[in-house]
Amino acid sequence: MKKSQKNGSESGTKNWNKLLFIVVAVMFAVAMVFTYLMPLFTAPRTAQTGDLAVIGYTIRDEAGMPVLTTDQQLVQDEQQNNHLVVLTSRLEIPVGMAVSGENIAPVPIYYPQGSGFDGFGLLGFETNAISAALVGMHAGESRSVRFDYGQNDLTMNISAENAAALGIEFSNATVGDKFTVGLTTTPEIPLGENSTPSVALRIGEVVEKTAEGLVIRYHYAGADLTLQGVA
Repeated sequence: MKKSQKNGSESGTKNWNKLLFIVVAVMFAVAMVFTYLMPLFTAPRTAQTGDLAVIGYTIRDEAGMPVLTTDQQLVQDEQQNNHLVVLTSRLEIPVGMAVSGENIAPVPIYYPQGSGFDGFGLLGFETNAISAALVGMHAGESRSVRFDYGQNDLTMNISAENAAALGIEFSNATVGDKFTVGLTTTPEIPLGENSTPSVALRIGEVVEKTAEGLVIRYHYAGADLTLQGVA
């Protein structure tokens, strides 16, 4: 009788050991799954002031038409509609920065090639708005931002005589026509012979025509942004 009780006790101990082993194994498996799932429950890092952001973007005019973009497919689509859109590269920009509104930052022109310009000129008004909009965004997020030029109407007057020199057929020009405009940029720190001014491209629109000349405006409505990374 005692021998039978001993065997029963040993059998019970083995069962408890097996159960304990199973429980430990299950807990380990749960811990591993939780570890792998942790990133899913962790809020993605957001861009903060002082970070360096990499963005894709499209700048649009007042009619919503793209003017400058990093989206090659958009350029190709607009080509089919006989609408020229300048193709550029992704932009690296400090988050939350502010520069003078009149500052001109040339960005590369990949298309059209042979434009004769030293880049497309982004104004400080525009880069400031883009930089401010990036605060709080996370990688992969998209956002639209409006540009505010304050009291600056960003227009230039071109006489009928000068229009011909710029390749503009004054007699045929009408309100709404678009022409390229060159903005001169000068390095902030002269570097000897390398301090020659560069000319940055803008696309302007005729907003007024008189017998004396044209008024061309070269500001834009805003930009569509996609944050691609933060350093």
